[in-house]
Amino acid sequence: MPALSKANYETVAQALAAGKTQREAYQAGGYIYKAGNAHRLCKSPSITARVDEIVIQRYEDERKSREIAARKAGLDESWIIERVKYVAEIALRGSPRKAPNGEVTYGQPNLNAAVRALRLCCDIKGMLLHRLAVNQPNEFAHMSDDDLVASLAATVRAMGLPEPAVQQLLCLRGPSKTMR
Repeated sequence: MPALSKANYETVAQALAAGKTQREAYQAGGYIYKAGNAHRLCKSPSITARVDEIVIQRYEDERKSREIAARKAGLDESWIIERVKYVAEIALRGSPRKAPNGEVTYGQPNLNAAVRALRLCCDIKGMLLHRLAVNQPNEFAHMSDDDLVASLAATVRAMGLPEPAVQQLLCLRGPSKTMR
Protein backbone atom coordinates (compact mmCIF):
# COMPACT_ATOMS: atom_id res chain seq x y z
CA MET A 1 0.00 0.00 0.00
CA PRO A 2 1.54 3.33 -0.97
CA ALA A 3 1.51 6.39 1.27
CA LEU A 4 -1.93 7.78 1.97
CA SER A 5 -3.20 10.39 -0.48
CA LYS A 6 -3.71 13.05 2.20
CA ALA A 7 -0.42 14.18 3.75
CA ASN A 8 -2.16 14.78 7.11
CA TYR A 9 -3.43 11.20 7.17
CA GLU A 10 0.02 9.85 6.35
CA THR A 11 1.52 11.92 9.16
CA VAL A 12 -1.08 10.56 11.60
CA ALA A 13 -0.37 6.99 10.46
CA GLN A 14 3.40 7.50 10.79
CA ALA A 15 2.96 8.91 14.31
CA LEU A 16 0.71 6.03 15.39
CA ALA A 17 3.19 3.51 13.98
CA ALA A 18 5.93 5.24 15.99
CA GLY A 19 3.95 4.59 19.18
CA LYS A 20 2.39 7.99 19.69
CA THR A 21 -1.01 8.32 21.35
CA GLN A 22 -4.09 9.21 19.34
CA ARG A 23 -3.88 12.73 20.73
CA GLU A 24 -0.22 13.16 19.72
CA ALA A 25 -0.76 11.62 16.30
CA TYR A 26 -3.84 13.74 15.61
CA GLN A 27 -1.97 16.91 16.59
CA ALA A 28 1.07 15.84 14.53
CA GLY A 29 -1.27 15.70 11.53
CA GLY A 30 -2.03 19.39 12.06
CA TYR A 31 -5.46 18.94 13.59
CA ILE A 32 -6.89 20.63 16.68
CA TYR A 33 -7.49 17.85 19.17
CA LYS A 34 -11.04 16.72 19.75
CA ALA A 35 -11.20 13.27 21.34
CA GLY A 36 -14.06 11.93 19.20
CA ASN A 37 -12.58 13.17 15.94
CA ALA A 38 -9.12 11.88 16.81
CA HIS A 39 -10.49 8.47 17.69
CA ARG A 40 -12.59 8.27 14.52
CA LEU A 41 -9.65 9.21 12.30
CA CYS A 42 -7.13 6.97 14.06
CA LYS A 43 -9.48 3.97 13.88
CA SER A 44 -10.49 4.50 10.26
CA PRO A 45 -9.74 1.48 8.04
CA SER A 46 -7.30 3.35 5.80
CA ILE A 47 -5.26 4.66 8.74
CA THR A 48 -5.17 1.34 10.61
CA ALA A 49 -4.19 -0.54 7.45
CA ARG A 50 -1.39 1.97 6.79
CA VAL A 51 -0.17 1.75 10.41
CA ASP A 52 -0.06 -2.06 10.17
CA GLU A 53 1.86 -1.80 6.91
CA ILE A 54 4.38 0.66 8.39
CA VAL A 55 4.93 -1.50 11.47
CA ILE A 56 5.46 -4.63 9.36
CA GLN A 57 7.86 -2.79 7.05
CA ARG A 58 9.88 -1.45 10.00
CA TYR A 59 10.04 -4.89 11.56
CA GLU A 60 11.28 -6.43 8.31
CA ASP A 61 13.87 -3.68 7.86
CA GLU A 62 15.18 -4.20 11.39
CA ARG A 63 15.29 -7.99 10.92
CA LYS A 64 17.25 -7.64 7.69
CA SER A 65 19.69 -5.18 9.23
CA ARG A 66 20.26 -7.53 12.21
CA GLU A 67 20.93 -10.41 9.82
CA ILE A 68 23.41 -8.33 7.83
CA ALA A 69 25.17 -7.12 10.99
CA ALA A 70 25.39 -10.67 12.38
CA ARG A 71 26.77 -11.95 9.07
CA LYS A 72 29.37 -9.15 8.93
CA ALA A 73 30.43 -9.79 12.52
CA GLY A 74 30.65 -13.53 11.89
CA LEU A 75 28.08 -14.28 14.56
CA ASP A 76 26.24 -17.52 14.27
CA GLU A 77 24.71 -19.99 16.67
CA SER A 78 27.81 -22.17 16.98
CA TRP A 79 30.07 -19.18 17.73
CA ILE A 80 27.73 -17.99 20.47
CA ILE A 81 27.39 -21.45 22.00
CA GLU A 82 31.18 -21.94 22.02
CA ARG A 83 31.66 -18.65 23.87
CA VAL A 84 28.86 -19.32 26.35
CA LYS A 85 30.31 -22.78 26.97
CA TYR A 86 33.71 -21.21 27.64
CA VAL A 87 32.16 -18.73 30.09
CA ALA A 88 30.32 -21.57 31.85
CA GLU A 89 33.54 -23.56 32.21
CA ILE A 90 35.41 -20.58 33.67
CA ALA A 91 32.52 -19.85 36.02
CA LEU A 92 32.47 -23.46 37.25
CA ARG A 93 36.23 -23.72 37.59
CA GLY A 94 36.85 -20.21 38.87
CA SER A 95 38.91 -17.48 37.25
CA PRO A 96 42.52 -18.50 36.57
CA ARG A 97 45.22 -16.56 38.43
CA LYS A 98 48.93 -16.74 37.89
CA ALA A 99 50.96 -16.95 41.10
CA PRO A 100 54.38 -15.24 41.34
CA ASN A 101 56.07 -18.63 41.05
CA GLY A 102 54.32 -19.21 37.71
CA GLU A 103 51.70 -21.68 38.92
CA VAL A 104 48.13 -21.22 37.79
CA THR A 105 45.53 -21.34 40.53
CA TYR A 106 41.79 -20.92 40.26
CA GLY A 107 39.57 -18.59 42.24
CA GLN A 108 36.15 -19.18 43.71
CA PRO A 109 33.64 -20.75 41.29
CA ASN A 110 30.74 -18.50 40.30
CA LEU A 111 27.84 -20.93 40.18
CA ASN A 112 25.24 -18.25 39.43
CA ALA A 113 27.12 -17.21 36.30
CA ALA A 114 27.55 -20.86 35.30
CA VAL A 115 23.82 -21.54 35.65
CA ARG A 116 22.96 -18.42 33.63
CA ALA A 117 25.39 -19.45 30.89
CA LEU A 118 24.01 -22.98 30.75
CA ARG A 119 20.44 -21.67 30.72
CA LEU A 120 21.35 -19.40 27.79
CA CYS A 121 22.73 -22.40 25.88
CA CYS A 122 19.55 -24.35 26.62
CA ASP A 123 17.42 -21.42 25.46
CA ILE A 124 19.38 -21.17 22.22
CA LYS A 125 18.99 -24.88 21.54
CA GLY A 126 15.33 -24.93 22.65
CA MET A 127 15.99 -27.48 25.35
CA LEU A 128 13.97 -25.87 28.13
CA LEU A 129 10.31 -26.69 28.48
CA HIS A 130 7.88 -23.84 28.65
CA ARG A 131 4.90 -25.12 30.50
CA LEU A 132 1.53 -24.00 29.25
CA ALA A 133 -1.93 -24.68 30.55
CA VAL A 134 -3.51 -27.13 28.17
CA ASN A 135 -6.92 -27.51 29.72
CA GLN A 136 -9.68 -25.01 30.22
CA PRO A 137 -9.42 -22.58 33.16
CA ASN A 138 -11.35 -23.71 36.24
CA GLU A 139 -11.76 -27.13 34.66
CA PHE A 140 -11.60 -28.79 38.05
CA ALA A 141 -13.92 -26.36 39.85
CA HIS A 142 -17.04 -28.30 38.95
CA MET A 143 -15.65 -31.79 39.63
CA SER A 144 -16.60 -33.86 42.63
CA ASP A 145 -13.86 -35.24 44.90
CA ASP A 146 -14.14 -38.66 43.28
CA ASP A 147 -13.83 -37.13 39.81
CA LEU A 148 -10.74 -35.21 40.92
CA VAL A 149 -9.15 -38.40 42.30
CA ALA A 150 -9.89 -40.24 39.06
CA SER A 151 -8.44 -37.38 37.00
CA LEU A 152 -5.30 -37.25 39.16
CA ALA A 153 -4.83 -41.00 38.93
CA ALA A 154 -5.25 -40.98 35.14
CA THR A 155 -2.79 -38.11 34.78
CA VAL A 156 -0.03 -39.67 36.88
CA ARG A 157 -0.50 -43.04 35.18
CA ALA A 158 -0.20 -41.31 31.80
CA MET A 159 3.05 -39.75 33.03
CA GLY A 160 4.40 -43.28 33.53
CA LEU A 161 4.41 -43.51 37.32
CA PRO A 162 4.36 -47.13 38.53
CA GLU A 163 1.14 -48.30 40.20
CA PRO A 164 2.59 -48.40 43.76
CA ALA A 165 3.64 -44.75 43.39
CA VAL A 166 0.16 -43.85 42.11
CA GLN A 167 -1.42 -45.53 45.13
CA GLN A 168 0.98 -43.74 47.50
CA LEU A 169 0.15 -40.42 45.89
CA LEU A 170 -3.56 -41.05 46.23
CA CYS A 171 -3.11 -42.02 49.90
CA LEU A 172 -1.67 -38.56 50.61
CA ARG A 173 -5.12 -37.00 50.36
CA GLY A 174 -6.29 -38.75 53.51
CA PRO A 175 -7.52 -42.15 54.62
CA SER A 176 -11.22 -41.28 54.63
CA LYS A 177 -11.70 -41.46 50.85
CA THR A 178 -11.58 -44.57 48.72
CA MET A 179 -8.84 -44.95 46.15
CA ARG A 180 -9.24 -45.85 42.53
